[in-house]
Amino acid sequence: DADFMGCIGDLGWYCVRMGLLVFSQMDSAELRKGLIQEVQVVKYQLNEEGVPLDADCLVYFSGNRVLTFHCSFIHPFTQTCSIYGTGSEYTATLSDAILPYKGDYLSISLTKNELIQYDEICVSESKVIEVDNTDVQEVCMWKNFSKMVAKVDEESKSQESDIENEVWWGGSSDEVKKANAIASYSLHTQIVLDALMESIRLGGAKVKV
Repeated sequence: DADFMGCIGDLGWYCVRMGLLVFSQMDSAELRKGLIQEVQVVKYQLNEEGVPLDADCLVYFSGNRVLTFHCSFIHPFTQTCSIYGTGSEYTATLSDAILPYKGDYLSISLTKNELIQYDEICVSESKVIEVDNTDVQEVCMWKNFSKMVAKVDEESKSQESDIENEVWWGGSSDEVKKANAIASYSLHTQIVLDALMESIRLGGAKVKV
């Protein structure tokens, strides 16, 4: 009840951030090059206070690329994310895109489907990439955060920021660069979320970003 963005600002946040990371190819500079075109909430359900409880959303990116996602407080919790159309032959699937499963390792599934013999038979190739899950994501977050804060505090005193180009803190170390990139992704994530809420306010119309 406290968050007027409802499922858009909660589960939708993760979906939008994932889309920004994928379509920018992990390069925050791409965010300032017209990467995000427009958004639309094509179907939604609100509670009595107008808070989104369920939503099907589209985010249009440059190059005719589209992020589609469904976020809901009504349906059973799922967190499957499929990434394709990036130029790779494989489709990447994450089954824990929001909250990780317990265990020493987390996995990403890669699948490639092809047609053979006059396009009448489908053959599939798959593989699994495992990543270490020894430290939970909150531990990793605070470790990285402390490193970034220390470097920002050290370097930004002598090097100027450039807000127009989204250089929020001056500095040349990798930690400061990462801090600037994360801040930019956070800003553009919020811009997209605000546009999605505007689409709902307009009855599901497309909203330019």
